[in-house]
Amino acid sequence: MPQGSFIGVHWHSANLAIMGVHAERDAHPYRAFVPPGILGNVMRGCLEGYGMEAVPLPKDGAGNAVAGMKEMARALKDGYTTGIAVDGPHGPARVLRPGALWLARLTGRPLVVVGAAAWPSFRAPWWDRHLIPMPHSRMALVYGEPIIIGRDTDIDHDLCARIAESLGDVEDRAWQLVRRPSAGGSAAQ
Repeated sequence: MPQGSFIGVHWHSANLAIMGVHAERDAHPYRAFVPPGILGNVMRGCLEGYGMEAVPLPKDGAGNAVAGMKEMARALKDGYTTGIAVDGPHGPARVLRPGALWLARLTGRPLVVVGAAAWPSFRAPWWDRHLIPMPHSRMALVYGEPIIIGRDTDIDHDLCARIAESLGDVEDRAWQLVRRPSAGGSAAQ
């Protein structure tokens, strides 16, 4: 796991697994976006239960999304790690929205792709096919190498495609880890 504050990015389907493993492994201060409404309240409860902090997002197309980004930038400056589902909170699934990349460019903090897997587990029938670990699951988080996005870097289709490909690579590695027998009950890399 990277040291210091960073911007952890992942697919929305991995939210639950990433929050749980991250909370167990790392006491580093952590903030994540939560959507409005009932789902946001559930996520806020999960985050707070794990000792993490929630940053509210406005409804799509309404409110001030810049305020949430400013709050995340301040959190990074104060040493927090931030977690951002780059295709959420409403999808479409696995289509990268560039907000986290803009945040990395603005703050100079590294962007770190995170992949998660759990076995046995199931996928919820929601838009993101959310990963739900079963009790006593083997779980793995795989962190990619930190990616620095310079102030003069273009946030373009090629960069977004490279980040999305990296997300797929770390997720594939996490699945390889949970499906291999080991002595422990969880794995983190």
